[in-house]
Amino acid sequence: MKRIRLDIGALTASPDNGGSFTFFLYREGINKCLPVKLSPPEMHAVLANFNQPQMPGITMHGVFHQVLQQYSIELLEVTVLRNDKENTFETELLIFDGEKEVKQIAGFIDGVILAKSFACPIYTDEALMEKYASTIDIVSEKIVKKEIHLQKLKEELEKAVAAEDYERAAEIKKAIEDISEENQTI
Repeated sequence: MKRIRLDIGALTASPDNGGSFTFFLYREGINKCLPVKLSPPEMHAVLANFNQPQMPGITMHGVFHQVLQQYSIELLEVTVLRNDKENTFETELLIFDGEKEVKQIAGFIDGVILAKSFACPIYTDEALMEKYASTIDIVSEKIVKKEIHLQKLKEELEKAVAAEDYERAAEIKKAIEDISEENQTI
């Protein structure tokens, strides 16, 4: 089984069917992504953990991350799986407790949020990608690339503020505002 490394893409909302949400994981350099439908609570968890400046302990995932760090437990990687019986995606967490590696099944969003929190890689296997991935159209690809760039800028902004480099922080903030205005016109 060949493993494919995935990156976090974008979150979209659709007014169809009373509002549905889709989360995208993509393989960099490839015009395919793995779309995963989200429930409103899952969407809110993503927004609470992705769009806020890092405020440790504010969300349940933040608290969990702090507890693991206190006990020197590391999240090494997250693997996206398909539970065909439940017709859902889930994740397998590879955790290192300082002595041994342990695998634990978790919900899809929980795994992705923790992967982002621990800055660990997300994988899936080639067969799952072939079966469930969608081709990204040019407009969507541009949106995903902008969202990724925007996320990297937000992380740089946090680092600049933490380092008290306020001049650099102001430059990054301006770049974020410019990109955000562009995204509203797409």
